[in-house]
Amino acid sequence: MPSIFSSQFHDVISLQKLKSVFCSATLLASIVLNSGCASNRPQDFAGSKTRFELIRFFTGHCRSCGVFENSSGQPQRFFTCNSYGQRDTAGDLTLTQHFLFSDGKAQLRVWQIHQVDSTHLEATANDIIGVARGVGFGNAVALEYTITLDRHNPMATVHIRQWIYQLEGTDSVMTRLVITKLGFTVVEVSEVIHHVSSDSRY
Repeated sequence: MPSIFSSQFHDVISLQKLKSVFCSATLLASIVLNSGCASNRPQDFAGSKTRFELIRFFTGHCRSCGVFENSSGQPQRFFTCNSYGQRDTAGDLTLTQHFLFSDGKAQLRVWQIHQVDSTHLEATANDIIGVARGVGFGNAVALEYTITLDRHNPMATVHIRQWIYQLEGTDSVMTRLVITKLGFTVVEVSEVIHHVSSDSRY
């Protein structure tokens, strides 16, 4: 692939509103994203009419909303995100994400994303251990990486498998993260992301 939010923005995005906004998206996500993410291969999407270009999509301003679900599929926490991406002269992307959660907490994540070749990506971020690696074909990109929850505790890490799908003919993507610890799924995240503009100023 969390913080600077105004108090007005926090007031507008209440838990109830997030639930209302996300209910239909969660249903669609469960149909599209839960239909075998673990068994999918990026190559399976090579025949898609849409080609998802991650760096192009995230250049500028994107806005999203999402939900954390426990292993039983019960919603536990909602969030919104505003992200701002800027490309340098080499074409690499700096993506700054501002997350605001339904419990009032905020998080900042800053990605550095590099397109290795036509199908492979590499990325680093302030809370990632090592390098995130991605493979993309057609309208889908699959990413894997490890996040630290505490830089001072080497055991406080989780592994993430993430799929991002661009919806045909739209400037929107859906993403599904499966977060595991010691091989066990601890939480899953669904998110709908809309490209707002190519203006990366904030």
